[in-house]
Amino acid sequence: MNLKALWARLTVATLLPVALVTMTLYPIFASYLEERVDNARQATEALLASEYDMLLRGMNESFNQVLATAEYPLLSRVLARQTATQTPSWGLAAQNDWEQLETLFDTLLTHFGRYTRLAVIDTNGHEWVTATAMPPLPRPPVFGLGATPAFQEAMTLQSRDLYVSPPRLGASGEDATLVMTVIDIATPIFDERGQRLGVLLFTLDWSRLTANLPHAREDVREDGRGEALLVDAQGSWLLPGSDGQGDRFGQPLMNLWPAAWEAVSARNQGMATLDEHLLGFRSHDIRTQHYRSQAGMIVSQPETLPWRLGILMPRPSLAGLLKENPVQLLAIALVYLLSVAFGVFWVLSNHRLRGLRQRALQFSREARQYAGEVQDLYEHAPCGYHSLDSNGRVVKINRTELDWLGYRAAEVIDKRHYRDFVTPETREAFDAAFRQVLGQGQEGSAECELLCRDGTHLPVVIQATAQVTEEGFQYSRAMVFDLSDRKQLEERLAKQALTDPLTGLGNRRYLEGQAAREIARAQRSGAPLSLIAVDLDHFKCINDSYGHDVGDLVLQDFANTARDLLRDGDVLCRMGGEEFAVLLPDTTHEQAMLVAERLREAIATTPARVGHAVTADGMLAYSTSLGVTLVSAGEASLKPAIKRADQGLYAAKEAGRNRVHWEEA
Repeated sequence: MNLKALWARLTVATLLPVALVTMTLYPIFASYLEERVDNARQATEALLASEYDMLLRGMNESFNQVLATAEYPLLSRVLARQTATQTPSWGLAAQNDWEQLETLFDTLLTHFGRYTRLAVIDTNGHEWVTATAMPPLPRPPVFGLGATPAFQEAMTLQSRDLYVSPPRLGASGEDATLVMTVIDIATPIFDERGQRLGVLLFTLDWSRLTANLPHAREDVREDGRGEALLVDAQGSWLLPGSDGQGDRFGQPLMNLWPAAWEAVSARNQGMATLDEHLLGFRSHDIRTQHYRSQAGMIVSQPETLPWRLGILMPRPSLAGLLKENPVQLLAIALVYLLSVAFGVFWVLSNHRLRGLRQRALQFSREARQYAGEVQDLYEHAPCGYHSLDSNGRVVKINRTELDWLGYRAAEVIDKRHYRDFVTPETREAFDAAFRQVLGQGQEGSAECELLCRDGTHLPVVIQATAQVTEEGFQYSRAMVFDLSDRKQLEERLAKQALTDPLTGLGNRRYLEGQAAREIARAQRSGAPLSLIAVDLDHFKCINDSYGHDVGDLVLQDFANTARDLLRDGDVLCRMGGEEFAVLLPDTTHEQAMLVAERLREAIATTPARVGHAVTADGMLAYSTSLGVTLVSAGEASLKPAIKRADQGLYAAKEAGRNRVHWEEA
């Protein structure tokens, strides 16, 4: 009987301390584990945002490089010579252009390092290769590329549109062996009259671009610091390995990681918990999400879009936490042993519990410190962050955006509606995006202008998503990016596109825009509108006798003389070569003839300054022929008037040049 009681007491003395210790430690480790899981989720979201921004920035840099290169006049001149006749002339000027094009492409290949091949293709699909060193005479080698998807798609696009192929295994050089993953970026090439001349094709080394993603590298994956995944809409793996290809490239994610594919294919973005990993992901469609680039429109193979970028992070577990600190594991084992052996000694047990409480407090302090770092990152991020309730009232906003607006947090949070900071001109776009966030889509974006406290306007793009729980919509979370630099660049490029670089006058496109406004104004008011076509006489002889540099000086001299002679409201433009046009608002037939005669006489009596190295006195006399006409009231564009003015111009030349001829409407 006593033996049975002894065994019962031994059993209680063994089980009770074990149960008490387990009940004490489990909440601590469960709480710490939950906190570590939350931290891992936040780290995953931060890494995902960072790598998404790196990928977007790298691709947009390449898009902008292709668009900027396509607008070089050198490309249009080279292609224009190939389409001008059946057997294009390959003279000194063409040779110089070709050598400059080779130099340009070699510089791009060497400086940027991300491209494997650069090519210019004419409208017949003939590729004029300039990315490798080749003899410029008598003609460069031509390769047929008319059947490639990049060429065919680019031939259907408009100016500043892009075709971007999906990542694929491609060739490097001329041996056509599959050695790396590449993407093709193609854009059409037009001349200044809007005529399609061909296609500019850049082949981008995809592995070099994705190598900038820290968590796409194999060394990062092997260290267990997270792994990036990138798949297309069909689930094909898009990240190459360190050799440029990788054994995963092109394989279905469904086969590599079924649970990951099930998560990313179900929705566009979010966070998923897999067996031993946390997966944060978001979608990217290059056809619509290219607001940082200068492209007007981007097309690609629709069945491959959108892409889905994800970050896989190891999910903290209880066993993993114990393995991180062997001393802690040993201490827990000792607690159990001491509890079993000395269960009756409450002092010793209480001492051990006090030590555990101190560790718990340390864990709590570390958590608060980490939360403070995250809050500091939120407040001083390079972009604005804010959250709105269902009525659009600001419930949270970071310091970066408050500094932009010029307000304090106490003046905005829970007191102001965000749309009050949006200018009336762009408020409709903001309201539409906010309705999308509140609707089924639960995300929206808009380009707006913010009205700052000092009265200035700040151009921004807002990207927002809804925070939704089982109870429904809670608040919206939005990122705000400053577009000031982009807007300034767009304005500068727009001005350059409408200006002749040699004379500083407006070009043909500028004239068409001004003419549309003046024609509409003339139709409303009934005021007369006149047009003068001007051509420099014997300009080809000037170029042949003195060289193109002297010809450029003559063109600039004419532009300065004509600009000083005309009124502020008159529109003087260079149409191309030695041809100019003058649009005269509120000018009758008689007044237009007087202006043209005054301009003719001023040019005839004012020689151009060309320098003493050209002529003895440094001056070169030249003359002009002018055709004058009225823009009829019923004409919707300037083209009929230009045609009539040109006819008057030809009549003036046939009559002996250096004269003005009126052409009746």
